[in-house]
Amino acid sequence: MISIEHTRDGRIVTLTMNRPERRNALNQALVLELTRVLQSLAQDDFVRVILITGAGKAFSAGADLDALSQMSEASDEDNLKDSLALAELFSTIRSCPKVVIAWVNGHAIAGGSGLATACDLAIAGRSAKFGFTEARIGFVPALVSVLARTRLTELAMRELFLTGTLLSSEEAARIGLITRSVADEHVESTVFELAGQIARNTSPEAIKRTKSLLVEMDGLPFGRAMQHAAEANASARRSSDCAAGVQAFLNKADAPWVSSWDRDHNDPA
Repeated sequence: MISIEHTRDGRIVTLTMNRPERRNALNQALVLELTRVLQSLAQDDFVRVILITGAGKAFSAGADLDALSQMSEASDEDNLKDSLALAELFSTIRSCPKVVIAWVNGHAIAGGSGLATACDLAIAGRSAKFGFTEARIGFVPALVSVLARTRLTELAMRELFLTGTLLSSEEAARIGLITRSVADEHVESTVFELAGQIARNTSPEAIKRTKSLLVEMDGLPFGRAMQHAAEANASARRSSDCAAGVQAFLNKADAPWVSSWDRDHNDPA
């Protein structure tokens, strides 16, 4: 259900949701497998960037129709278990110590938009559509509301959530829902160029610390957020990556993570 492909150097990994006949809809099996794979890759120190995409013409059409038809008949306990599994997937992406990029190869609707929003960055083709259509079937975009509040204004969230309007990728990029909208034929090259730049130039330790900081500061009052940020700043100064990076900068040399990338690439990113 999930195909895993490493680049030749092993530092960039592509996870492809492989349910094209269901437009990569997020049933529980897919959610659990994607979570398990991401948690495993999080422990791999060699991996620097993870890409998530979909097989076929859609990124993800959201919830599986079979699962939707069973929701009203399932117990409260079973529905909560299913919801918590999706929440764990989104949390796993946000807390993953790697940069996770949504390679949006087609429409990302409802939970599919939620999955793209959970990722650190999202690149989509011009033909891709985004939207939170849950209200059209009497459902609520509850989990994604936690993710979207860090990207969208409340006014934009209300419009998207209450109307179920579909957005073009250009409009999604304009309002900050995704990172970038590019021509369909350039999505793959843009994704790998961006992944290569991150994998080569960015400290793995800095990525881990930055992602943790952003999650921890979400919703904190200003004073507490500044205190927490000051503590994170002080802690980062004592990290091995910071010491090596500063020394390399002063010596006009490459940082260790740049050198290790360049050893494996004749044409550095």
